[in-house]
Amino acid sequence: MLEMDGLAHVETNPRYIRVAPQPHRLTFHVDGPDGSTRVDTYVPDLAVLTVEGNVVVVDFKWSWLRSLPEWAEVEPVIREAYRVDHGAHFVVLTEEHIHVEPRRTNVAIMLLHRAPAENAPAVTAVRGAIGRVGLPSTIGAIRAASGLSTDGVRDPAFSALMELAMDGEISLDMSHLFDDRTIVRDGPVV
Repeated sequence: MLEMDGLAHVETNPRYIRVAPQPHRLTFHVDGPDGSTRVDTYVPDLAVLTVEGNVVVVDFKWSWLRSLPEWAEVEPVIREAYRVDHGAHFVVLTEEHIHVEPRRTNVAIMLLHRAPAENAPAVTAVRGAIGRVGLPSTIGAIRAASGLSTDGVRDPAFSALMELAMDGEISLDMSHLFDDRTIVRDGPVV
């Protein structure tokens, strides 16, 4: 479950352009207190490529597992092996990172509005509205300026805003549950 929740954060973050689940097996060496060396292997949950061209290797781990002495011994060794051998950053994300509200709920909302195929007319209407009202603005102001209506079930302007946010054209304030007052800014991805 933690991996699925974590993957949702990755999928909605436009800074990540490629995702590889369990991309490889890392071989690393752990030095023992007696001078011996133990060879071990590790398979990460995923690796992501960022828009800046960096590789980040990610492991999702419950905080109680991360606090175990066995993991505390190898985590810094794994981090250093990725840095030195692969030029990659290694991060461990726990429920303390992934289940933070309201970000967790907002990520779920974004995924619900991810269409199998982009609604091009709605996206065009919302882009036009953004051009007219300017940024920063709010979800409500952009929805109103888009001229798109909702039938109480589907809201094409809101869905288009979610698509644009996941594509990195705009960014949304994730510190509050999405509503018409949510601040919309220029996106993190140009």
